[in-house]
Amino acid sequence: MKKILTATLLFGLSIFANGLFAQELSAEQLKTFQTDNSENFLKVFSHEDYSKCYTVNGSSVNLLSLSVKNNKTKIFNELVKNTDVNKSCNEVTPLMYAATAGNMDAAKMLIKYGAKKDTKDSKGKTAKDYALKNKQATVAMIL
Repeated sequence: MKKILTATLLFGLSIFANGLFAQELSAEQLKTFQTDNSENFLKVFSHEDYSKCYTVNGSSVNLLSLSVKNNKTKIFNELVKNTDVNKSCNEVTPLMYAATAGNMDAAKMLIKYGAKKDTKDSKGKTAKDYALKNKQATVAMIL
């Protein structure tokens, strides 16, 4: 019982810390991100920025999740090779974002680079559950 309580407490603290330490994207960073130009992206963002959590429209996300969510394929292709594909800032992984959007190419690439299909959010939902909820049956088949 102590182990369960300790694990739950540590998990809760990590979620809280991610939200607490999320930072806003600067206007320059946001503009660069929206253009989907990987050369400019590399000039504006450092490799250390790839794993940070950013607050965008009230939600905490990392750059890989944001690239999937906004279909920024050039930036996604740069990030997927150079960052933790299982990193989440709000319990939603990049694979869950790909599943939600029905983005088959992103889902396949994330899996290729080690995305875990069985990762669950706080409600016990996996990427496959996200795909099915959003009527993305084709993506759900690979999950």
